[in-house]
Amino acid sequence: MADSNEVSTTVDGVRAIEIRYRPIFQTGIGSTAFYQSRLRLNAPEMGVLTPERFMPVLEHSDRCVPVFLLALLQVIKAGEKFIERELDFDWISVVMPLKILLKRDCVSILMDFMKKIDASPDKLCFEIPSLIIDENGGEEPMHGLRKAGFHTMLAGVDAQRFPMNKIARLEPEYVIMNRNVTRMIGTGERAETCISSMISFIDSLGASTVASGVASTELSDKLYDLGCSYFTADEGFKGKEGSFKLERYIRAKGN
Repeated sequence: MADSNEVSTTVDGVRAIEIRYRPIFQTGIGSTAFYQSRLRLNAPEMGVLTPERFMPVLEHSDRCVPVFLLALLQVIKAGEKFIERELDFDWISVVMPLKILLKRDCVSILMDFMKKIDASPDKLCFEIPSLIIDENGGEEPMHGLRKAGFHTMLAGVDAQRFPMNKIARLEPEYVIMNRNVTRMIGTGERAETCISSMISFIDSLGASTVASGVASTELSDKLYDLGCSYFTADEGFKGKEGSFKLERYIRAKGN
């Protein structure tokens, strides 16, 4: 288990951004494959804010762009630290606001930024909110990100709302099923048939499925049997005797 150290960026002496990292595990094996970043904004007057609270406000203007680029820079720096510590991972994800994804010059902005800081796109995965399903024109930038060498992950897919045609057109590399889908496992044969069908469809696109909120290795083994490749674990994850242990959120110093 890696040591927990803080990743932060300050603006005018006030801590503005804190990013935590949690592992995405392989089902059936339990080893860490990727890391998923979680952004929090520290506002002096309102305390710690999660993206669900502050991003909708920032997305009404271009104010979300510098916050996103600041987070992206910190994720890249953290990745460098992880490599120094000999942590084995394929990529780290960072949530991309739809306001940025839907810009005509989205890919150009990112490539210019990566060139400026001399970073490679192959260690980054952009986590795209499922709201992209309701938007027109999201396919082109999603395809552009992959062509540029970035990984893409569609987040928060629900069994109650699973528009196959739209998901197919987006061509994500990974798809995260939300916790409500994971909780259906063990509730009956019909529910598991539904989940198996979702996973099979995602697999037919050449994409991989990530299950959210897995509580035990028994559940991860069941997901493996259903064809799901990866999962994130609950805080109260319970493993078998001698099996892998849940890694806590990993932080790394930004200096």
